[in-house]
Amino acid sequence: MPGVEVEVVWASLSKAWRKAQYEELWLQFRPRGSTDAFEAVEAAVHVANQAVDDAGWGDGVFTGGVSDSDAGPVALMSRAGPEEGVRAWFAAFAQHLQALGKSGRVTAAPEAHFPEWLSGAVDVPLQLNAFVSYQTDELALLDAEQERRTWHVPTDLTAQIAEAATAWGRFEDADVYLSRRIHQTRTRNPNVEQALAAGAIKFAMARVAYLRSEPRRFTWASMSPLGRACYGVMDDTISWQDRLAQVTRAMTAFPADTDLAFVQYSAAPSSWSELSYARPALPHVEEYHVRYNRHLNGQYIPDAHGIQLLTDAHLEHANDLSG
Repeated sequence: MPGVEVEVVWASLSKAWRKAQYEELWLQFRPRGSTDAFEAVEAAVHVANQAVDDAGWGDGVFTGGVSDSDAGPVALMSRAGPEEGVRAWFAAFAQHLQALGKSGRVTAAPEAHFPEWLSGAVDVPLQLNAFVSYQTDELALLDAEQERRTWHVPTDLTAQIAEAATAWGRFEDADVYLSRRIHQTRTRNPNVEQALAAGAIKFAMARVAYLRSEPRRFTWASMSPLGRACYGVMDDTISWQDRLAQVTRAMTAFPADTDLAFVQYSAAPSSWSELSYARPALPHVEEYHVRYNRHLNGQYIPDAHGIQLLTDAHLEHANDLSG
């Protein structure tokens, strides 16, 4: 197609590949003209995977996890080798993007990692975290796979939740980490509410984290499938009572639009999938019971301890509340 060209910037890709010890590679398509390229990148990834598989490199070269960023869609080549297969993959990828009428550059995607003290190098204590289950669209007609893959909260409410989450978590001079699906970027701009909402709607997985290393301060809001969100605080400069008040504010921000919310100590940052490691432990059910019974959140609670946001439907099922 005249005027359509997709350039593969091999020098940038090779440097990132070498830095990752030739095991994986984050790539990014930076489009020219229209920035609406996500579906095209998904299609090109599928075509390139099939091309290298047909050529016999399928065991060594594979890309998935297509995510988004402000500069263009990104994807993770989780199996990256040998070089001949990697180059063949990028050739097929670029060719298909051109066939779809896209122009731009394929280069290494920027990566942003939390500081070492938060990424496992140091044992970070469990932190106060609010688990919130927002009301969703009707789920009854969806199969289990559709349920697990989507955020399901109405668009207008999602925008309000994202705006409130960023206003709740940001603080002066914080580094801002934005995660959409499995890719994370860093920015100094604290106003990422639109990107956070779009990430939740598109991928059912999005998170914003505000971080400072000295003195340590870390707030996060994560959004995951089925309208589940987590809000957490780590702050060495304030008491646990102040941190508890902060996560309680987050979980009570939309009471009429919330099925269930409660506070526990959990990892930093946390998600509903880590309930099995939260403390105190759930006394009567396992984490997977909660995970696969989302429809019960509006009527039942996983545990009757601590701070909870309960509805009339919850209280109708209660017996003796004197204890």
